[in-house]
Amino acid sequence: MLRIMMAGVAALTALLPTQVHAQAEGEATMFSRGNFKGPRLRVLGPTRLAQPFVMKSVVIPAGTQWEFCSGSTFSGCRQISQSVPAMVMTVRSARPVAVVLTSGPTGPGQVLPGTAGQASPSAFGPSLRGIASEYFIAPGESGYRVEVNPGTAEAMSRRAIEFCRKRGWRIAAYERLQAVGGKFYLADVLCAEAGR
Repeated sequence: MLRIMMAGVAALTALLPTQVHAQAEGEATMFSRGNFKGPRLRVLGPTRLAQPFVMKSVVIPAGTQWEFCSGSTFSGCRQISQSVPAMVMTVRSARPVAVVLTSGPTGPGQVLPGTAGQASPSAFGPSLRGIASEYFIAPGESGYRVEVNPGTAEAMSRRAIEFCRKRGWRIAAYERLQAVGGKFYLADVLCAEAGR
């Protein structure tokens, strides 16, 4: 009987690592203890926590990058692109970060010319405008791409909001960062009236 119980415990223990890493696609899991142990908190998409969570390990889905922030409004962030078995950080907000694009349809500093179905190029670059939003593939100002310096997710968000407000929109609902020739530029910016 004891052998059967010990075999059952060994089989259950063998399953635990698989279960720890089994999570929804794109979902990050924070743990209150190192080595992916202890109470966990799963986050999918931008999340502001009601109570701070002391994260001592984290599982990041392959091919994704996340920001874990000490501020409740996505400030004081640390970008993490792979699972970390041992760390200590108090998290008040977290969000996935778009992967930096490394190539694109424009050269360094250039704005895309207008294409069929899009508005003609303006001082802000070509766009596709709807009733409550406007989309820019390669946002520009006075014919040049909007540079993001430093090339961080926090600076990207700030520059996208500034860009959208100059165009008369309230928020930047989506944005990406593109690396071209050693510099970082805004890409795929969606300006809108309402929140995300």
